[in-house]
Amino acid sequence: MKTSKYFAFFYLSMGFLPILFFLLLISAFYSYMYFKELLILIGLDLLVFSILGGLEIYKRSDKVKTNKLVKNYLSNVKNDGYNIVIAGFDIKSKEIKQKQYKVNINKYTSVLDAILDVKKAQDNTIALRYSCRMGICGSCGMVINGKPSLACETNFIKVAKNNVVTVEPMQAHPIVKDLVTDFKDFFDKHSSVEPHLIRENTKEQMTGKTPYDQKPDDTNKFLPYSYCIMCGLCNDACPVVNSNPEFLGPQALSQAYRYQMDSRDQSKDRLTAIDKLTGLWGCEFAGACSKACPKGVDPASAIQLLKMVSISDDLKGKNDGEKNEV
Repeated sequence: MKTSKYFAFFYLSMGFLPILFFLLLISAFYSYMYFKELLILIGLDLLVFSILGGLEIYKRSDKVKTNKLVKNYLSNVKNDGYNIVIAGFDIKSKEIKQKQYKVNINKYTSVLDAILDVKKAQDNTIALRYSCRMGICGSCGMVINGKPSLACETNFIKVAKNNVVTVEPMQAHPIVKDLVTDFKDFFDKHSSVEPHLIRENTKEQMTGKTPYDQKPDDTNKFLPYSYCIMCGLCNDACPVVNSNPEFLGPQALSQAYRYQMDSRDQSKDRLTAIDKLTGLWGCEFAGACSKACPKGVDPASAIQLLKMVSISDDLKGKNDGEKNEV
């Protein structure tokens, strides 16, 4: 590479010699008296162009070298220096047991990819739940290096500490085996807040021929809270859920707010059902739920806004569930 840099100027200068000779002939033909002046000017031009051309070749040579490095970096070259520790729940001993495995990864490897490679090549007894592998279904939620995360969206290299990644099952849900947890209680709490549109005329709701009109401003009131994929990470991050199993949790309460603020909804019982210490007022506003959400939903703010709606109803003496603006 250094040799090409030194000879860059020489090669470029040699390329200009025929051009120089041709210009000299033209100059001599038209004006002999100005020959010396033209020669000096052409020589200066040649020097400038040679320097600029040499610098360009120098830059390109560095670029070629850089591109080779980038190409090597982007290639799927395996690295044997990484390990994954799977702290799975053993159903026989009823204890969490840690096992460490060597994994071969590249810059694109997710934590889920690493676990599946271990399951395929080293330990096929590992139990885990996954489906879409693109952060949509929410099935592969687990604790990765102490943080509730989706394994399919977590890059292995980025979260590795000293080349080691530790995965554990979520603690806010009953553990079935290894990294698999039971979501029955989670879904029961979700269902208890009536997470769907409720209309007073149920017959009209099922047989209506026209859609329910809604203004964009009304849609924006609940839209940020409608992206929940029910992965359960917010509940696992919530300190109240981990200390009080009766608490509804941020997922259910945020969805209660989502439908309570929907202008098409006419429920009169939803807010009353969650207006209790194990429901709306159990939240201590730690904010861990919002930080853990992989979809940017903010359950913590939804619960606080829901508290404001409840207080507003109480102050106005409304017991019929009529909706208020926040």
